[in-house]
Amino acid sequence: MSGTEKGRRRRGRLLLIGGNEDMDERDMRILPVLVGHAGGADARILICGAASSNPRPTLEAFRRVFEKIGVGEVHCSELNSREEANGDELCDMLERCTGVFFTGGDQLRITSLMAGTRFGKRVQERHTREGLFVAGTSAGAAAASSTMIIRGIGDTVKREAVELAPGLGFLRDITVDTHFDRGGRVHRLMTVLAQNPATLGIGIDSDTAVDLAPNGKFTVLGRGVVMVFDGRDTHTNAAEVRGHEAISLTDLKLHVLSEKYGFDLRARVPVPPVVERVSAA
Repeated sequence: MSGTEKGRRRRGRLLLIGGNEDMDERDMRILPVLVGHAGGADARILICGAASSNPRPTLEAFRRVFEKIGVGEVHCSELNSREEANGDELCDMLERCTGVFFTGGDQLRITSLMAGTRFGKRVQERHTREGLFVAGTSAGAAAASSTMIIRGIGDTVKREAVELAPGLGFLRDITVDTHFDRGGRVHRLMTVLAQNPATLGIGIDSDTAVDLAPNGKFTVLGRGVVMVFDGRDTHTNAAEVRGHEAISLTDLKLHVLSEKYGFDLRARVPVPPVVERVSAA
């Protein structure tokens, strides 16, 4: 690659939603931001339903919402097979789009249908080099991790309580968990960090999102919180206990971030919201 080509590389934004986003147009906080990042009235969004075994109702629901918000073009793909992910129709559709949105369901379906295909590779390439905007909700957000949770009991911190698999890798050395306001989510994300303390854990509540800019800093959107777990300085006995035994994990750093708060993934520090100062008359 020439120096000129390297200079033109441009990473896209990433928007990850914890699931159950508000789709009532009177009080939406997240989906209008999603549409704006994709280009607003000029946006061409591809909605991918690979995570669901019955994606059509969800695809149609998001199509209607995006059209009401004012998206220029909305395209839908059920993506039910790897053959489809390697086909010309879907790949040509991707080339026309300014943003890709992955719906919820089962994150393992996304990776098993996409990983290594023409479509999967091209989404990564366009996001990393051409500024393609990528978003996902629930399973669609969890799959963005380099290592994703595909099963978790979450009753306590123990090795056998969580099953992991490779994700799509939009986020390196980060594991995202969604619907984090449900019971047991904290336990299972801490189990991931106990097994690999270098990993950063991000738990996103329902109707809440992480809006990640290309500079590695994200801002929280929505009604809930985002929890960031940093285990770099922790001590754990995960390697010494059996799968059914509880794990110890000490000195774990936790950040709880509500709307407008942010986080710098590279520096691993929270970013408070900017306070607008009103000058006296």
